[in-house]
Amino acid sequence: MGWQTGLRAVALGACIFGTTGELLAQCGYEGEELCQGGQTYRCEKTGSELTPIFQNRPCVVNVPSLNGTWTGSGHQSPAGATGADWSISMTIGDGGASIDYPSLGCGGSLTELFRDDTSAEYRESITYGQDACIDGGSITVRFFRGNLSWTWVGQAQGQSYNAIAVLSR
Repeated sequence: MGWQTGLRAVALGACIFGTTGELLAQCGYEGEELCQGGQTYRCEKTGSELTPIFQNRPCVVNVPSLNGTWTGSGHQSPAGATGADWSISMTIGDGGASIDYPSLGCGGSLTELFRDDTSAEYRESITYGQDACIDGGSITVRFFRGNLSWTWVGQAQGQSYNAIAVLSR
């Protein structure tokens, strides 16, 4: 009886840790190594389950960076005077960001409103080619599977516009 009570206490402790501490990543296959909280876990069979087992080895997670030059093609709705599709080149750095629309002949600077490791939001200020692009739009980017999911929302002459793109380095 004492052994079963102790086992329940360990299981309860693991559940409490799992709900109040960091949750362990799920195992995909036996032998897989996971990095959680800076520590290595190896997925091993325990009965019929795959369980992450602590390996007492530190690990490093490569956090993606938004920094760099991202390029792609945007699609606008509704279409503007120059069409619905155009090229984008966005450069993100630690000190700021800029945007160019080469096929439209305009671009400018971006004021950072929010940023974390995998996403950011900017206010656009068109500094050249103002007659070809809408000024003051809001750009949101999210790092996803090695690419940048890019959205733009703006307004001109009472009409709302939005645009989407997938940018790559």
